[in-house]
Order: sequence, then C-alpha cells, then structure tokens
Amino acid sequence: MRLPLYYNWRNLLARKLSTSLTFAIVAVVVFVLALLLSFVAGIRAALVATGSPQNLIVLKSGATAEATSLLTYEEAARLVQTPGVALDPAGFPLVSQELSVQTLIDRRSNGTPANVAVRGVDDIAFVVHPEVRLIAGRHMEASSAEVLVGRAAQQRFTGLDVGCQIRLGRKSDRRYTVVGVFEAGGGALESELWAPRTTISDAYGRRLLSSVALRLTSADAVPAALAYIRGPSVQLDGRTELRYYEDLAAKTREIVTLTTALVGLMAIGAAFAVMNTLYAAVDGRRREIAMLRAIGFSRRAIMLALLVESWLLCTAACLCGLVASAFFHGARQDYLSETTWTVLAYELRVTPQIALVAIVLATLVGVAGALLPAARAARINVLQALRKA
Repeated sequence: MRLPLYYNWRNLLARKLSTSLTFAIVAVVVFVLALLLSFVAGIRAALVATGSPQNLIVLKSGATAEATSLLTYEEAARLVQTPGVALDPAGFPLVSQELSVQTLIDRRSNGTPANVAVRGVDDIAFVVHPEVRLIAGRHMEASSAEVLVGRAAQQRFTGLDVGCQIRLGRKSDRRYTVVGVFEAGGGALESELWAPRTTISDAYGRRLLSSVALRLTSADAVPAALAYIRGPSVQLDGRTELRYYEDLAAKTREIVTLTTALVGLMAIGAAFAVMNTLYAAVDGRRREIAMLRAIGFSRRAIMLALLVESWLLCTAACLCGLVASAFFHGARQDYLSETTWTVLAYELRVTPQIALVAIVLATLVGVAGALLPAARAARINVLQALRKA
C-alpha cells in the first residue's frame, strides 16, 4: 500500500522555510547548468553551421588557424592546379586568396572593446562561399575603402550600421565605410567584417596571405585534392571547411569539462541540502511515521514516500530553473577564441537536450539526498516513537 501524493505535498508545504531554501538551491543549480550548457551549445552551433563539404581551407603546415597561418603568393598560386577545383562561368578556378586580421570594436552591451576579425577578400570569395548573402546595402567595390559586416557582428558591436565609418589598419588610421550587411547561415563568418583584400593588405602592411579557400566540383574530389595539397608539389595543410570549424568547436570540450566539474560540485551541495531538509522532516515526524507503520504501511512505503517528496521538490525546482534560463534563450553574446584570438558572436541556446540533462540531474540530486533520510525513517522503532510521543 502506497501513501497518496497529497500526503507528500502536504508535508513539503508544512515546512515552508526549509523547503523554500532547498527549492532555491536546486533551482539555482539547474539555472547555472542550463546557462553553461547553452553557452557551449551556442558556440558549437555557430561553428558547426559554417562551411561546405565542397570547400577546402588551406593553411601553412603546422598552423592551427588562419590567425597563425602565413602563406606566400607563390604558394597560393600553386593551388590553382589542385585536382577537382571547380570553375566559374568564365573558366577561372574558384580559388579565394584571403587575409585575416583583427580590429577593436566596442560592444553594444557595455562599451568594452572586442577583437573582431576582418577578412580581406576578392570578388571570387562570394562564389567560393555561397552561403554569404547580402541582406542590406550593397556590395563593396574592389580596391575601395568599403567594408561589409556580418549580421551577428552588427547586432553585437557598435558603429557597424550601413553608412557608418570605422577605423581599420595597423595604426587604426584608415577610415572604411560600411556599405552592406551579410548573413552566412548563422555561421562564424557572420561575426566578421569583409573588405577588399588589396586595401586591407595595404592598411595592415601585410604582404602575405592567411589562407586560401577552394571550392571543389563535389565532395568526392576532396581526397585527391588533399593529397595534392599535402604532397611534395605544394606542401601545405588542407582541411575541409566543415572539419576546420569542427576543430575550432572541439576547443569547447575544455569548457564542458570545467562546466561539468562546477555543476557537479554544486549538485553535491544541493544533495546535502535536500538531505538536511529530509533529516529534519524525519526527526519532526517520528510519531507520524510510527503511526503510519502501526496502521499497516510498510517500511518500503515509508521510504518511497520520502523519495517521492524529494523528487517532487527537486522536479519543481528544476522546472523553475529551466523557466528562468529560457528567458536567456536567443540572447546574443560573444566568445574570445583562444585559437583565432577573435570574438565569435553566438546565441545562447536552451535546447531540449539541455532540459533533459537538467531533469536527470535534478532527479539524481533528489534521490541521492533522500536515500539516507528515507532509510532512517524506515528504521524508526514504532513502540519507542509512540511512547516518546
């Protein structure tokens, strides 16, 4: 025979202070867990959404990202012979020579400066990266002091509206006019500024390239193209765009590890809070529990009742924490990558998977915190408890 659920609710509401404190602790743990996981989910979504299986990124051998890669124009010129490179309607190979630099721009939220990526490109880059699509303004003109800004960068940083002027260059002494805004399927490119490569090379005094992007005829051409790029004729490092951005996303594993450790410690503290609440409940209800035993409820029923109380408390707190974290869903933030040393604008994402993880954590906290008090309640000596009463 089991105790009805209203009995559990009644006992939780009878101890308002201890129940409220425990409720708050579990809700905070879930809230922090959801925010930390949504941070990781947002970064990974922005990076994984970038790139095409038909595109390759070529870097200097040993470089981990475009920020640490330096290619000569002679090295880049050899890549036009890569097997499987697609051609544009005019018969020119779809090979985009690109220069990646940085500039400081203030955040809209608090006015602090952020290191934003500036990509110097030629017109061919818009064919090699077909996901890049103009959504406002016009395209920049070659060899001009004009710049396009990504949608995520415009939303996150100041002074990037169409018609505004920004300072670029090694000494920030060159004025560029924002002439358009582009989107790139929600990927990492939306956090960048794009400007003509020749003017960016001159403004920053850079006579080398950072990377070369190649568009192949199909994904099936990737193995032969990589063999050529890594072979003796070129001796560079090539990766598919998808693999390149997946490697950048893999850096978030360290964040996941730290997140897990932090939330684990908080969960242990929450379990002790639940345990303390239920121990106090058992001590205050010794006579009541003894009477339940006397009228026929088994030890198992008593234990189950305490476990259900804990589960109800933690589940309600979990739902409260998830509701609070949902208010941050879609909030635009930025993250400084330790690989590229530029910021990546992303959106916090509270996904169903995160909600499931939170519910599982709350259940574990509830069960772990209730086991010992429930076992103690089941071992109460009926005669002694009634006699003391």
